[in-house]
Amino acid sequence: MSKSKVVVTGMGVIAANGNNIAQFGDALKAGRSGLRKDTPFDLSSLRSSEAGAVNKHIPEIEGVQDEERVVWLAKDALNEALQDSGLRRSELRSLKQRAGLSLSTSLGSNDRMMRYIHDHQSAGEANPYWLTRIPAFLQHLVRHLEISGPVYTTMSACAAGTAAMGIAFDQIAGGKADVMIAGGADPLAAFSCYGFHALKALSPDECRPFDAARNGISIGEGSAFFVVESLEHARSRKARIYGEILGYSIGNEAHHITSPDPSGAGALASMRHALDQAGLRADQLDYINAHGTSTPMNDAMELKAIGELLGEQRGQVAVSSTKSMTGHCLGAAGSIELAACFIALHEGFIPPTSRLAEVEAEHQSLWLVKDSPVKADLTYILSNSFAFSGNTSSIVIGKCNG
Repeated sequence: MSKSKVVVTGMGVIAANGNNIAQFGDALKAGRSGLRKDTPFDLSSLRSSEAGAVNKHIPEIEGVQDEERVVWLAKDALNEALQDSGLRRSELRSLKQRAGLSLSTSLGSNDRMMRYIHDHQSAGEANPYWLTRIPAFLQHLVRHLEISGPVYTTMSACAAGTAAMGIAFDQIAGGKADVMIAGGADPLAAFSCYGFHALKALSPDECRPFDAARNGISIGEGSAFFVVESLEHARSRKARIYGEILGYSIGNEAHHITSPDPSGAGALASMRHALDQAGLRADQLDYINAHGTSTPMNDAMELKAIGELLGEQRGQVAVSSTKSMTGHCLGAAGSIELAACFIALHEGFIPPTSRLAEVEAEHQSLWLVKDSPVKADLTYILSNSFAFSGNTSSIVIGKCNG
């Protein structure tokens, strides 16, 4: 039985450098960063003073159980993705079990849950019920979309966004669904910021992925969602197609709870598995959207793995990190970066790595795109997402030729 081709027909994004898909794309084409000091809460006691906060008014939601910041971000991107695709909720509803949702977020995405835990612990209540409430906002999105098909929540830390799209891909390629809504959302949360501060992983200023002087990450927030369809379903309604999902990988290098394997073996395996599923060679890639967090260890590991993957073609395939413009959006990072890849594929350019000035000698043979975007006719793109606890995920997309 042949697998269905899987295509993206709609996108919605909200991030630090763009409140919608058009603004986000314009920022990528200009190399414009959204990192700034204006954040939802005071960062003065932390190592970092810059973060990728969404530059859009979010209604006051304190005390309103049903509309937390993460729900607002997710619904904002979801609504745009549906409008962009031309797919109506009534159509999703009519598909019944053939339409589903694949969502990604991170454990630290919900400050309300952290307050819930604190309040109950302070009251002397040892109730494990809070564990079931961490991804509780999923129900809001299911109701909002009016779907009744397969629903997944992926919380594999910073690899979750890419993994969520892989799950959606499997549902459609395997003939279990015609349409999947896939994406991620994570707000700028004190829980996450203080956690990375404790790890001494935050940059004192703006992150600078791959730079010799890089000194840590900048936390970001946002959401990106996609309308994903079988090619047959997309054609039946004459939908505009951004591109095709060709293959992906989900793995775990089992090295350390927070540090990556410095050999890059896990990252290399992740990229190779995704390419194998896509039926492509590494030298057929035009662009790699790197995980590129801007920590000394992660960037060195990933560039080593990319160099091994590309071999003699390492100077021919462009590499950049769009986290330099959005910050690290944790459970939503892979989704937001995949949106950047589809925009780049559709509009013909390679996003740059902002603030990249000096590359270490051992990585100078790689084509690391600095400061300004590069016009290019792209056919195949690979995007990486690596995470705590050894989680790895890579995904390959391309122009739809079917």
